[in-house]
Amino acid sequence: MKKASVLVITLSALMVFLAGVYPPTETGIQSSRKIDPLKHYWSDLDGFFNRQAEATLDLVEKVLLRFPPALPEPLERRMVLLMVDGVLHDVAAPRRSAVQEFFHSRMEYALEEMATTRVKEGAVIWKLYNHGFVVRTSSVTIGFDLVRGYSSREDGFPISDHLAEQIVRHCDVLFISHRHRDHADEFVAQSFIDSGKPVVAPLEVWAGTPIHEQITHLKLEMHKKQPLPVQNGGRLLEVVLYPGHQGEDIPNNVPLIFSPEGLSFAQTGDQSNTDDFAWIDDVGKHHEVDLLLPNCWTTDISRMIRGFDPKLVITGHENELGHSVDHREPFWLTYDRLQESDAPFLLMTWGEAFHYRPNAPRVSE
Repeated sequence: MKKASVLVITLSALMVFLAGVYPPTETGIQSSRKIDPLKHYWSDLDGFFNRQAEATLDLVEKVLLRFPPALPEPLERRMVLLMVDGVLHDVAAPRRSAVQEFFHSRMEYALEEMATTRVKEGAVIWKLYNHGFVVRTSSVTIGFDLVRGYSSREDGFPISDHLAEQIVRHCDVLFISHRHRDHADEFVAQSFIDSGKPVVAPLEVWAGTPIHEQITHLKLEMHKKQPLPVQNGGRLLEVVLYPGHQGEDIPNNVPLIFSPEGLSFAQTGDQSNTDDFAWIDDVGKHHEVDLLLPNCWTTDISRMIRGFDPKLVITGHENELGHSVDHREPFWLTYDRLQESDAPFLLMTWGEAFHYRPNAPRVSE
């Protein structure tokens, strides 16, 4: 059976399952949109796909709230993430109003949580767009590859400048992995700098522009910790900055960050160079890693996980809408790639959060 047919059957099965388990009269799953029950979409393919995206993402929003990220993962989550794949692998997805509204509402939801979440133990991790993450401990909040979404190349999709600035307000530092616009957003970086917050990036990012001199360029030293003051010197992070690469020659920082509480977080950007396994294979021998945030399509993700030996993996880079459909990296493909993972893993979509507790037992998939 072809994969497309399997996806259709999976989506249909989920709709039937949820209708039986959560009747609309009990859950409010009925759409709040004004709908014409007599309308058909014959000879109106664009209207058909618009309405299909609305119907699917209305349900996705509600199911995500009922089944937040958790270990072990409920089957309902895996099914609903595949529903997201189905909508976002429409060629026209970035311009569809339902997709734009879904993205904006998920990011607004994350912002509301950031404004109210206080962490007493471990860390809370928010997944934002593409490979963007915000990680908060009891003392610091760290941003990775935060962007508004202009890599989608579609007007109406990116979040507003104001929303981006509000997210910046809740962070203490920004780490940028490399120069590509789905990881590096000059407006976001300048917002950090204007707020007196450091931005750490490779030397080539925005080279020759005024912002370049305001960026922090740490040394690329394998396994060696460097100090990085944040909060106007009130807190000190320790950072190991590994010399990664995307492909043959694009510099791609891979930071391993140690919080004042002793927790450690690594985000890989678009790391995808086999020569770099010379240091990747040894990271876990030198440092204890709590959380690994890899790009889901990296070269040999199982080997990367073995090298870092993290307590938890949360992948990024699924469904980057600026990519061609075949490189929008669906969640189902990440599940395929991680089926032999040596560490527990979580998949999350835009705006979701997970509370990592280091003393919780490791759960195998």
